[in-house]
Amino acid sequence: MINVKAPNPIFLEHENADKAILLLHSFTGTVRDVKLLAKNLNKAGFTCYVPAYKGHGLMLEELMSFDVDDWLEDARAGYQFLKNKGYEAISVCGLSLGGILSLKLAESEDVSSVAIMSTPYRKSDAGLSGRLENYGQRMGSLVGLDNTEIDKQIGKIESYSPELNKFQLLVENVMSNLKNITAPIAIKYGEQDDEAYATSAHYIYNHIQHDDKEMKGYGPSKHLMTYGEGHIEVEQDIIAFFEDY
Repeated sequence: MINVKAPNPIFLEHENADKAILLLHSFTGTVRDVKLLAKNLNKAGFTCYVPAYKGHGLMLEELMSFDVDDWLEDARAGYQFLKNKGYEAISVCGLSLGGILSLKLAESEDVSSVAIMSTPYRKSDAGLSGRLENYGQRMGSLVGLDNTEIDKQIGKIESYSPELNKFQLLVENVMSNLKNITAPIAIKYGEQDDEAYATSAHYIYNHIQHDDKEMKGYGPSKHLMTYGEGHIEVEQDIIAFFEDY
């Protein structure tokens, strides 16, 4: 069986940067979700940091030993890491769960600007459980587990229900406090993604109470907007947004 190691965070410092960007990946994803975007932002003159969430990139059982409180803590620690590096102007950029965490930071910390992609305004237990099942299958196949062992790991998802409920409560909390966000914000969704994400984008846009906000859908893009068709336009728009704000 292949052993898997926890992904390392990504830190790309630009010696001439006066602004840093914290990039946050998705639920059941890894730093790879935003690695290419981070590299291109760095080339454009920004310092970038991508924290690795606890348990992500490891086996399903290990991922489920943590919950959304731990991942919010990872995001906050990433913000503090950049503060400790001396950056006063810090922006946040997140995908899916990373978008939720970005909004949470924007509600509670001093951030310069926010860009979010494929960010849900609500989440169901069924949707989250499905993501975990897919993750368990993917990781089990990657390391060479047989189907019996994979099914055994997936069978433990049911006992993770309290943590999934906690995930939903975080999303609800973030959405109820959108009025507290005063930083400029860009909201992006893929038109090939589930229609719920377009609905979410409009909900978030409509509940941000200032005028420095923009929203855009990308015709070719799926949920993972940072890769696949359409990703170059997404990257270019995000770079331009952070250059403006």
